[in-house]
Amino acid sequence: MLLSKIPVLDKGYVALIDSCNTTAKLREMGQEFFGGEYPTSLEELGSMTVVMKCPLFVQLALTKYNLKVVNVNNTGTLEAYIPNAGEIRARERLDAEAIADDISRTTDALLINPKAYQADGCDRFISQLTTPINTYTKIIVSGSYSEWCKLAYESKLPGPIKAFSNAIAQIIEAEWK
Repeated sequence: MLLSKIPVLDKGYVALIDSCNTTAKLREMGQEFFGGEYPTSLEELGSMTVVMKCPLFVQLALTKYNLKVVNVNNTGTLEAYIPNAGEIRARERLDAEAIADDISRTTDALLINPKAYQADGCDRFISQLTTPINTYTKIIVSGSYSEWCKLAYESKLPGPIKAFSNAIAQIIEAEWK
């Protein structure tokens, strides 16, 4: 499947898999069944499905919306979102750099621990209890046009989550002009 990925954050992306009842189709239905423009109630028939590579905290944020999330079998090396000094937004540049460095080193240690625990005989599930929330995961997400709009145009989201909602907004604006 050839996907057009919108890059998000340092290692993430959002890509449209499919959309249904976009603007063109809604206009056709409006002509056919309503003699002109379509009523906004028809927008409830619109939907889309995307694939996302996002940190776990983004996946958790999606639970606030009526979206169906399916985890994809994540194989390979674990990756984590590491904010840069600019994203830290500390008052002083040196403080931001120190915090970014500390987050990077702490994340590296937390990503190594589950493997070490398993090598020592720990249960696989238990070994992953310390997996950081900034670890990337791949998910397929599906939902109605209205639920996607709630996410895409939510104004009070933390910066890294807002980056994913902005990518969703780009897809919505391309599919529902």
